[in-house]
Amino acid sequence: MNLALATQAVLEELSRMRSEGVNRIYIQDHTLKDLEDLLGTGSGIEKSYETQVEVSQSNERVKAIAPLTVAEPASTEVKAQVKVEKTTPTLPPPPSFEIPDGNKEEKWEWLRKKVLECETCNAELNPSGKVVFGEGNLDAELFLCGEAPGAEEEVAGSPFVGPAGELLVKILSAMGLSREKVYLGNILNWRPRHNQAYGNRPPSREEMDFCLPYLKAQLEIVQPKIVMALGKTATDGLLGHDPKRRLSQVRGSWHEVLGLPMMITYHPSYLLHNPSKTSKRKVWEDFLLVMEKLQMSVSEKQRAFFL
Repeated sequence: MNLALATQAVLEELSRMRSEGVNRIYIQDHTLKDLEDLLGTGSGIEKSYETQVEVSQSNERVKAIAPLTVAEPASTEVKAQVKVEKTTPTLPPPPSFEIPDGNKEEKWEWLRKKVLECETCNAELNPSGKVVFGEGNLDAELFLCGEAPGAEEEVAGSPFVGPAGELLVKILSAMGLSREKVYLGNILNWRPRHNQAYGNRPPSREEMDFCLPYLKAQLEIVQPKIVMALGKTATDGLLGHDPKRRLSQVRGSWHEVLGLPMMITYHPSYLLHNPSKTSKRKVWEDFLLVMEKLQMSVSEKQRAFFL
């Protein structure tokens, strides 16, 4: 086994989990023993290893440092720290604009054209990538806000496609809704660039701040009854960054954005990586709360449903 590649893979997964609000993980004794054998620590001997990865990008440098400490089985906590260091000029200030008069369709088309032609959005695209704008029913009662476009989304130019989108459609179907009945948007209009062979980089606060006026404009046009923030990135974007906020602590609770009630839950991609019955049930219970808030009929079968 290539230790450097294995360590980097672990670091990337820990960073992804941290972006979802996970601040600790627990390792079973036999797994800890395997790690001790792999790292050559020996039982009962504490040893620290530090992996440092720097990724140069066109607009920033991402520096990840992951101290990994292996000790007695009683100490089974692994933590990852991720730092973002700007080395080039920042993004322009967030756009300021006024939506022209007109009906919903006319306002939405104007905004869509503005976003698709946004110089900054296009400058941040990956090769062959597309700007991703929201889509769906402009009279939707439910507005679902995701994080940043993934690989499938930037190719299609649409939000929530690929495995995560398929799972979301399944959840909506269990509610008695379809993709066409809701509105789907993202915090970011482009997929954040990175030089890794796979995976996605969570957007920076600066990137989210730049795109936030575009998202809020969509909310103003659609005027849904309820907003759902899917994932920690969407939550931080809509409520503002809070280093103490943990998604596991705020999911399933009501908040407010632009005067609209907002429910927080996990992103469908989280369930793809953590497909436990407990996680799936928590997400479904969050959607049940939304159904009740929308005064939708909820059957006994739906209350007992598991994703």
